[in-house]
Amino acid sequence: MGTYNDWTDLLPFFSGFPNGDITIHAENDDIQSAASSVGPPVSPTPVFDMVSLQSDATPQDSLDATFFVSTAFPADSVDSAYPTDIMLLSSDSVFFHVHRIVLRAASQNAFKLVIPPSFAPISRGHMVAVSETSTVLNIVLHTIYGRTCSDYAPSFEDLSAAVRALVDNDVSLEGYISPATPLGNHILTYAPCRALEIYILAARYCLNDLAIAASRHLLSCNLSSITDDMAVDMGPIYLRRLFTLHTERLESLKRILMPPPHPHPATSTCKFGDQSKVVRAWTLATAYLIWDSRVDLTANNIRAAIIPMEEHLKCLLCREALRSRTNTLIVQWASIKETI
Repeated sequence: MGTYNDWTDLLPFFSGFPNGDITIHAENDDIQSAASSVGPPVSPTPVFDMVSLQSDATPQDSLDATFFVSTAFPADSVDSAYPTDIMLLSSDSVFFHVHRIVLRAASQNAFKLVIPPSFAPISRGHMVAVSETSTVLNIVLHTIYGRTCSDYAPSFEDLSAAVRALVDNDVSLEGYISPATPLGNHILTYAPCRALEIYILAARYCLNDLAIAASRHLLSCNLSSITDDMAVDMGPIYLRRLFTLHTERLESLKRILMPPPHPHPATSTCKFGDQSKVVRAWTLATAYLIWDSRVDLTANNIRAAIIPMEEHLKCLLCREALRSRTNTLIVQWASIKETI
């Protein structure tokens, strides 16, 4: 990392830039074509805008130098009550105008000791180079400022890298990542397809609420697919909690399946002995459910296994008893804990 005291320190990057007054103006060029040749890839909402420094010297001496500025953290952002006083330069050369008092309040190590104290005098345009890419830094700053970065559609890999960056910069994750926070909520949008990775990420950094939310999507996870490396990343506590979730749900399923339907009062056409057909139908259906041993068993799965057994029952009261027991089973199963 390095620091730059003012704009004159940046000028060596633009070789041949003449002396003279400097003005900043936004280009109208297509951002996507610019990003394809220089800088990070463009997101649905671009992370940066292309900007140029232009000299007001004589026309023959004028020279434009292109660089990139964050779209979410431009100079003197209109949504900020106070002017920005520091610029962060990402590893892929994108500038973020921010408030050092906000960053120092969030980071216990002042972003690895590169953010000066709020009382320390600094020149206008003070710059600090950081190791994060613009995409990751954009997520980190949105998190610190309490904003959502969903408009930028970051990938799960970038979200994971942002969590690591927050840890590296000694930002307490407890207040910034949970299902109720913008970053935690965005991470969980990937839960239907990447639940195990989210669970491992949450376990690694002891983000219990995030792990609980992700575990709901792990009921269909084949535990035998967890590799040794995954288990190490997850750690013994969260690994045990995941296995316990699966084990306890299977045990609960066996327990609530055991009681057969209650017999109905004997009638002239269906004595108590005749109702053994209901018990046999229930035993066959529940044996299939136990054999399948699906932790993510649904109400439709239960009905699909039991309701066809009605075809073997001629007594309407027996059929009603089977339906009633099935409905009770579904309610009981829905009450079984679905998270760690």
